[in-house]
Amino acid sequence: MSWIKVFSPATIGNIGPGFDVLGLAVKGLGDIVEARKIDSGIRISSIKSELELSKNPTKNTAGIAAYEVLKLLNEKGGIEFKIKKGLPAGSGLGSSAASATAAAFATNYLYGNKLSKQELILPATKAEEKVSGGFFADNTAPALLGGATLTRSCLPLDIIKIGSISDLKIILVTPEIFVLTKTARKILPKKIPLKNFVHNMANSCLITAAFAKDDYPLFARSLNDVIIEPVRAKLIKGFDVVKKNAIKAGADGMTISGSGPTVFAVTDSSRKAKSIENAMVSTFKKFRVNTTSIITEVDSEGTRLINNS
Repeated sequence: MSWIKVFSPATIGNIGPGFDVLGLAVKGLGDIVEARKIDSGIRISSIKSELELSKNPTKNTAGIAAYEVLKLLNEKGGIEFKIKKGLPAGSGLGSSAASATAAAFATNYLYGNKLSKQELILPATKAEEKVSGGFFADNTAPALLGGATLTRSCLPLDIIKIGSISDLKIILVTPEIFVLTKTARKILPKKIPLKNFVHNMANSCLITAAFAKDDYPLFARSLNDVIIEPVRAKLIKGFDVVKKNAIKAGADGMTISGSGPTVFAVTDSSRKAKSIENAMVSTFKKFRVNTTSIITEVDSEGTRLINNS
């Protein structure tokens, strides 16, 4: 059987105050999964990754997602994968979700393309749950659908794509700090003040409106998380100073991508974006933290077939 190649983009979970509810796909980073049909079973023949990842299909999100899709389709055949990780594990950019969504998409495509992208969110999210320790779709949904998404409910799964913001420039900076989603969730507060809940709820609602209206100024003034960010920031060395210097350099806001350690700042100016990136990278360096960085924007397409060349 011939191989197909699927790309799934990096994602920003939460988008600030929208914990486990809002998610956003971004350009320039992601996973590539090659796939072909085989007679039976699920096989991962190769993984190109900075970290050693399991090829056991029951322990890799790609294999788990494929199993869930085949089960939905009631197919008895199998599938083989070659995975090229463009996202490091524990980066806060939806690494496990990217592999899961690419594999789910590829499996569905090879077996008749009977399920919509919307229907693929559930099997991909079940796969990510195995490694993250929680059932949430703020990475899998935007990875599949593209743009910004909102999860109203996980069980039953109820997700809507809310749109994009054409002027949004995103500065992503990933410090060389390893933060697993499971670890980042364990430190979350069990109780929060009502005023903080109201604050985050209001900002989450405004971010939703901003993406629906393609309204950058509305988005920029709503990127403020007073519940999760203060807790998870402690896992990221130098976070408070990096944020202060990013805003000083012209950013309209900065917060944590997903569970971290990646952070992202926003602007609507390409000229300011480079200065903001330099300020963030150099500040992390003062704390003796090396980083990788990219200036990017919203990926409105999501998971897709790409050329085999």
